[in-house]
Amino acid sequence: MEKRKQTALPGAEVVSGMTPDELRELVRDISRQGMTRKVIAEEAGYRDSALSAWMNKKYSVKDMAFEVALRSALERILERRFMSGNREAKKFRRVKTSVVEAVFSTAKICQFQGLIGLLTGKGGRGKTTAAEMYRTSVSNVIYVRTSRFMTRKHLMQAIAKQVGVDEKSAYDMLVKVCEKLRRRKSLVIVDEAENISLDLLDTVRQINDWANAGLLFIGQEAFYDTLARARPSHEYLVDRFKLRMRVKDLGLVDVRMLAETELLLQNSLEKALLRACNGSARFLETLVFKLVQMIDDGLELDERLIVKTADAVKIF
Repeated sequence: MEKRKQTALPGAEVVSGMTPDELRELVRDISRQGMTRKVIAEEAGYRDSALSAWMNKKYSVKDMAFEVALRSALERILERRFMSGNREAKKFRRVKTSVVEAVFSTAKICQFQGLIGLLTGKGGRGKTTAAEMYRTSVSNVIYVRTSRFMTRKHLMQAIAKQVGVDEKSAYDMLVKVCEKLRRRKSLVIVDEAENISLDLLDTVRQINDWANAGLLFIGQEAFYDTLARARPSHEYLVDRFKLRMRVKDLGLVDVRMLAETELLLQNSLEKALLRACNGSARFLETLVFKLVQMIDDGLELDERLIVKTADAVKIF
């Protein structure tokens, strides 16, 4: 039997626009490249039997919670892929960059003062990684990564699951979540906040009102622009934000700190890396691990190799 040729996997950004059948084909493609369906299902928070039923078009949930969870899981999986040869992505060891410090300081103020905060910045700067680091290092933190397919019920399910609440309606989940969080000095982090509507934002805002829990919305600058435009009609909501932080691009110290988790830098090569990545942690990560591969193949790390490799891995 002729062996089926592996299909190049797409970028994570296309998952949100895929049809259910296209998602099924993506699951098959990922499985062909070594990730079992059990692992994919677990990434979505479900058993592999649920994924198998959905793949066979036998999975029925009225609120489509499974498909929303699967889309988010597939996005995360693709983001972790190293697209050269479709190898599993390499990830930097977590270090305290300026972006991490900005996220931690903003999150702590929101959590322990019960405030609603907004943290924005360009994509790929490390906001999500920093938020995940905060969640794992501080107690009573709920982290939700949103998608534009989320309904009020989907959003509340994502929050409720993390505090052990199991209710049917979004309102009942909201009430029980607030009961759980009250007097706990809690924080709810809503990542990729530009994906949610003002109505959903207002739903989460009630957790602050009813439980005095801190809220931190993390997103790109477009989310701030949305709030600014909405202020005339939603002043009661927009004016609840008491803290705003803008995340800057990576600086020279950040680049050295991250790159040296994998490379031995000499002759100020961090300057060449900074020019190549243009302040993006995501591109720097791809570039560094490609350089590691080339060094393992016997090439010498210098500025020319950095420039040449950056041009090779750059898509846009």
